[in-house]
Amino acid sequence: QDITIAKIIVGALLSVVLLVFVAWFILSYWKWTNRHRDFKKQGKQQGPTQFEYSDLAAATDNFSDERKLGKGFFGVVYRGYLKKSGCEVAVKKILNKSHAMPEPDTKNFYDELNAITSVKHKNLVKLVGWCSGNSWNFVEFMCWCWKNKNNELFLVYELVPKGSLHDHLHKDEIILPWETRYKIVKDIAYALLYLHHECDPFILHRDIKPGNILLDDNFNAKLADFGLSRIVDSDSSKLLTVPIGTEAYLDPQCKKPFGKVEFSRSSDVYSFGIVLLDIACKKDMVRETVWKQYTNRSILQAADDKLQGKFHRSEMENVITLGLWCSYPDDSKKRPSMEQVMAVLEHGKSLPDLNSLENTSVSTQQEVYIDPQGPSSAGSSSYGQHA
Repeated sequence: QDITIAKIIVGALLSVVLLVFVAWFILSYWKWTNRHRDFKKQGKQQGPTQFEYSDLAAATDNFSDERKLGKGFFGVVYRGYLKKSGCEVAVKKILNKSHAMPEPDTKNFYDELNAITSVKHKNLVKLVGWCSGNSWNFVEFMCWCWKNKNNELFLVYELVPKGSLHDHLHKDEIILPWETRYKIVKDIAYALLYLHHECDPFILHRDIKPGNILLDDNFNAKLADFGLSRIVDSDSSKLLTVPIGTEAYLDPQCKKPFGKVEFSRSSDVYSFGIVLLDIACKKDMVRETVWKQYTNRSILQAADDKLQGKFHRSEMENVITLGLWCSYPDDSKKRPSMEQVMAVLEHGKSLPDLNSLENTSVSTQQEVYIDPQGPSSAGSSSYGQHA
C-alpha cells in the first residue's frame, strides 16, 4: 500500500512538472515569436535591412577562417555571398558592442542605423543591413525571463574588391603610383567634407585610418567602418564619449586612461592628417621627423622611397603640409576644417606657414586660412624625377 501511495505521489509530481514545463514552453514560444516579430517590424520601419543570423552564417560558411578578410579591436570582417540577393558583401561581426554601437533593440540603436544608412556618397562604403542574434539555443530560448546579453551584432556592407589602403601602402610587392595616391587623398577629403559639413546633423567617423579606407576596381577610395560613427546634434559641436579608435591615429586630446573625452570634427581631421602622412611619406616615418624636415625646408626628403622620385612636386608638398597642419597636436582649434582642406586641394588656396601656428591666435588663423590667396603651383608642373 505504501508503495502504491508513493507511486501515486511521484506520478502526480511528474505530471505537475510536465504540465509546468509544457506551459512554460508555450509561454516561451509566444514571448520569443512576439519579440522577434516586433523586432523585425521596428527594424524594417527604420530603413536598413535586418538579416537573419542563418542567412549570414550561410553566406560566410558559418564564419569560417577562410572567409575572414581582417580583424580589428571592434570586430572581425568576413567575405560573404547572399544567395537570395545574389551579391557579395562584407559582414562585420562586432566584438565590442558597448563601444561600437548602442545596445540592439533600443531607439538609439535604430537611430544610429537609420542615420548611417541614410548617408549616400560615392566615397562612403554603403551599409546594406544588420543582424542581431546567434545560433538557436534551447536553454536561452527557455530562459527568456533573463535578458540575453550574448546576442551577437553584425553589420553588413557592400564588398569593395581591392581591399584596404593599408595593404596597398605597406605590402612590399605593391607600388601605388603618386597619381593614384593623390586621387585617394581627394576621395577621402570629399567623404569627410560630406560627413562634417553636408550631413545634418553632422557625423563623426572616429576611426579614420588606412585600414578603413577601401579601394574599388578603379582605385576609387571609400571610407568604411561606420560601426563607430556617431551622429552629433546640430546644436553641439562636440560629442562626449569614451575614447575609441586606433592609437596611432587618435587625436592626442582624446587620449585618456579612463573616463569620457570630447570628440569633435577636429578629432577626425587629426586622424585624416596622419593618414595623409602615411600616403605621402616613407614607411614608419613619424610625424615629429616629418615636422623637422618641414622646419628645415627639406620636406620632399620625407617622400616615400617606393615612388623613386616619380611624383608631382607641389602636390607632394601640399599633401605633406596638409598632413602636418591637420595633425597639429597641441591645439585642435588650430587645425583646418575639411572645407579649408578642400580649398587647398581643389581650389589652389595657399597653405599657411605652420611655423607661425605657435604664435597665432585662433581668430587671426581663421582670417588667414579662409582669405583667398593667389593660386598655388599645384597644377603647373608635370610628373617627373624629384630629389
